[in-house]
Amino acid sequence: MNKKFAALLLVGVIASGLIYTHPAYAHNFGGDESASWLAKVSEIKTEVTNVAKHVGEKDVIGYYSDALGEYWNSNDTREMGERNTLLQQEIPTTINATLSDASAGNQSKVNDDVAKLGGYLDESVPVRVDKDKLDNSTVQALAVTFVLKESLEKYGTALNSTVDLNDMSQMNMNGSSMSNMSPSTIVDANAYENSVSLATAAQQMFSDVVSKNPSVADNSKISAGLAKLVQDLTNKADVNTIMMDVHVGIHPMLIMAYNIQGADAHGQSAVPEFPLPALLSIISIAGVVAATRFKSHLGF
Repeated sequence: MNKKFAALLLVGVIASGLIYTHPAYAHNFGGDESASWLAKVSEIKTEVTNVAKHVGEKDVIGYYSDALGEYWNSNDTREMGERNTLLQQEIPTTINATLSDASAGNQSKVNDDVAKLGGYLDESVPVRVDKDKLDNSTVQALAVTFVLKESLEKYGTALNSTVDLNDMSQMNMNGSSMSNMSPSTIVDANAYENSVSLATAAQQMFSDVVSKNPSVADNSKISAGLAKLVQDLTNKADVNTIMMDVHVGIHPMLIMAYNIQGADAHGQSAVPEFPLPALLSIISIAGVVAATRFKSHLGF
């Protein structure tokens, strides 16, 4: 076969994702209770740390009170009681104390509350997560994706965006601005702060994963992707940029490097939904680059 024709054929196959259309789909990381608990611990710590920054600001504290209610509710209290009755009482009590002391403007007490709660949450990890799961790099990496999901949700709220940032079908794979995209004007400062802090928490979580798994080849690339996400959020980047950061710059490498696949003990999928058209769309980005390189190399 003529080498020039073979090269063009390869380019056509790689870039063929451009011709596909696709239905709505999203990264649907789900199911693993251990990863969910690790994420919950990080999320609660993030929220109360933000509360400590706004002692006496009752409107802001009200926002974080609602956010904490998403991460800890009566069901969490009940389930904790099945494992440890002391933590069943102390975790929700200390969350409430943190909010109450913050509303009263008592910075010293809030600082003590946050430190105490952090200790209780750390104690809860080996209580709720079996050792084999706690030492499992896939579970640890999956927890990072859960926190990233929350960050994207909060960023969408911050911009009052009509785009679901966790829904890949709403992402422009060409990297240009989306026609229905809300402008990067912050309309909810609390949600914006929350989004950045959650992304930073995910970045720190992954640093811990790297320290336990230093030999994984793509660690540096994933770390760079997380750093870019935090920077772009800090700079109030447009929705499509943030989605590209996560869905193209972080998730694919994280999935492959840490083998996020299969199902948990409850039969729930831990795999993000990556339909063939979605994969081809992602591959098509590489295809455009590959096409340019092949043409240059062949003298076109």
